[in-house]
Amino acid sequence: EISITSSTYIENIRIINSEGTDISQKGTFYGIYGAVIYPGSASAIWRIFISKKFEKLPDDIVNEIIELYTLSSNVVETKGGKMKVMFMPNSMNALNWRIFSGTSSKSIYEKISPVAYKIGEKIFNEKITIYDNSLNDKYPGVRAFDDEGVECKPLTIIENGTLKSFYYDLNYATKLNAESTGHGYKVLPWGGEQITLKPIPTLAHMTIKPGKKSFSELVKSIDKGIIIEGALGAHSGNIPNGDYSVGVNPGLYVEDGEIIGRIKDAMIAGNIYETMKYVIDIGDTLHPSFIGLGNYNAWVPAILFDNISVATKY
Repeated sequence: EISITSSTYIENIRIINSEGTDISQKGTFYGIYGAVIYPGSASAIWRIFISKKFEKLPDDIVNEIIELYTLSSNVVETKGGKMKVMFMPNSMNALNWRIFSGTSSKSIYEKISPVAYKIGEKIFNEKITIYDNSLNDKYPGVRAFDDEGVECKPLTIIENGTLKSFYYDLNYATKLNAESTGHGYKVLPWGGEQITLKPIPTLAHMTIKPGKKSFSELVKSIDKGIIIEGALGAHSGNIPNGDYSVGVNPGLYVEDGEIIGRIKDAMIAGNIYETMKYVIDIGDTLHPSFIGLGNYNAWVPAILFDNISVATKY
């Protein structure tokens, strides 16, 4: 079964306040989703492509969907344990959300972030650099100012594994005796009327710096492991603390550098501050991904980890 959907919108943003601020900007969005669904299930190999203008789903994405679906058409059985795991951008929301929460000034103020006092310390593998740049007009969602009228600027959050900064809106900047970093947005994590919401600290263009390995090179470096194409339950667990426990849906099983099928009824669990110490390598291509707030406000590569706990029914 094949599923294809697309959506588009034009947005006009204007902020006016009693202090004389009157600023505006216009933006466009186009997204197309393509999936091939495994027979008798809701599990699928899928990709989404987003742009600022109408474009067809690129041929390389279509070919990747077909290839991965074909290679994983057979269900295989394997024992669980610690193994190599590749998070694809589709499943990176399980990790993005923990990064987003742990480095938010809201979590710092509420004393629920384990990295609250670790500015300048190494918290991830040195291969990991994470930044937010709302001024990057290559992708939809470019912003010159946040929903509080504060100027947006590039912000490095983690550089070569070292925690460099948190991100602030006006409210939590005041509470923490800091300055807003231009990250106050009215977001809709669970629905509602956006105009009625108060801004909260939010990353608008979170990006994990890509590496230099192609997807095929990453796969070939796996002696035994799984590729997570989708993660179920990313919203569960102690998110600010970095804990995650998600269902693998689907998980492509790899042996000796080759995808030989897919596994069912598997789960992975861990803590992001431990997981991010075991980065083997990073893919060379950025793809849209969720942070966890219901829209594609992250751009991430595939990341291959070692020493991840995988539970199966065998």
